[in-house]
Amino acid sequence: MMSDVRKLFNGELDDGLNAELQSVLQKQIIDNESPGHILKNIERLIEAIGTGMPTTSAYYALPQGKLIELNLSLSQPLTHDLKRPQLRSFPILAGLFSLLRGSGLAVGETKPRRIVKIDPVMFDRFSAMNATERYMNLLSTWFYEAGLECIGETSRRFGGRGMIADIRNVYMYLEQPVTSIIDNRSGIVFGIRDASILGLMHQFGWIRLTYDKKPAAGKTASMRRIERTKLGDAMFAATCQLKHILEERSENLREQLGPFFPEWKLDWTEPELEYRDGEHTFKVAIGDAWRRIVAPASADLDELANAILNAYRFDNSHLYQYKLFDRRGHAINILGPELDDGEHFTDEMRIGELPMLIGDSIVFHYDFGDDWMFKVTLESIDEKPSRKNKMKVTAKSGDAPKQYDNSDWP
Repeated sequence: MMSDVRKLFNGELDDGLNAELQSVLQKQIIDNESPGHILKNIERLIEAIGTGMPTTSAYYALPQGKLIELNLSLSQPLTHDLKRPQLRSFPILAGLFSLLRGSGLAVGETKPRRIVKIDPVMFDRFSAMNATERYMNLLSTWFYEAGLECIGETSRRFGGRGMIADIRNVYMYLEQPVTSIIDNRSGIVFGIRDASILGLMHQFGWIRLTYDKKPAAGKTASMRRIERTKLGDAMFAATCQLKHILEERSENLREQLGPFFPEWKLDWTEPELEYRDGEHTFKVAIGDAWRRIVAPASADLDELANAILNAYRFDNSHLYQYKLFDRRGHAINILGPELDDGEHFTDEMRIGELPMLIGDSIVFHYDFGDDWMFKVTLESIDEKPSRKNKMKVTAKSGDAPKQYDNSDWP
């Protein structure tokens, strides 16, 4: 096996799996108990979150007061000596939650109170799947949709959505069948991102993790031993070679793994966000000043940008974008029409199509030199179809900042 694994890490298996690794995949049985604990723990989190768990998080993350309890509910809880842990304190829990958010199973809601809940439509689709389909759809989510932005972590080593490039990078460090970690700075674990990736590898059965039995004071138990499994090597060879990362996304995962798992027939698709008609009321704030703007759902975000700039008496002569999170917790940018390197543009998205809940805020980033950051909060939606096509300022407070500081001009 080791000679084949060495070829795997040298990239010599790009053209296909060898017979031994194919056999590993063909013989693998997937049920609620194996491989790993992924299905069991996902079901436990779904049950715990249920129809609503109150949260104050801007990202609809799991509430701090529930983290110790949720960690204990997992099949292999992480030992710790923490009194007020953060979600990043429990990398496995953070990783599992990123799968729920990335898949659309866990979503936010603001009325009548701010909660994270299990989406009933996605739950029904998940419930209709067999164990193999659940495993594969969660794996696909991990590769192509999940991210730690949903818990407020914004740093990335690689661009794009999903974790497949990071997964490949972390697994490439595991050159030996067993890797011992002297401390958390030994070249394997760099922060919450790597720790959560290794935790999910363990959950999916790719590796086996061993932690210290007793944590240091005020810490979680440290990771000490990482053992690769034959399944992990086979999965890595089948899905994480560089050419697979550069190819199209989830469609290729079925092409790569489908022949070995004939039980995999169903895939989930997220329900489309419905267009919401009616007048939208936004509170647009910068510093101590704010303006309330009422806008029709049919207006596009380019028109909203003009309304914001007019409300603050700024000229419209610079580039801009909106920064927000969609219902899966993905950070997305909606670019002004003068920009051309993106997926979403302000003149192509109507206000009624914004993935915002009442009470949510987005950032209007204007002028990439002076970097004016306006906080745009959706206060309410009058669900009656709007009869007006123009935006209007209905209230204001505070003086607008000066767009240009003339003090240094000759």
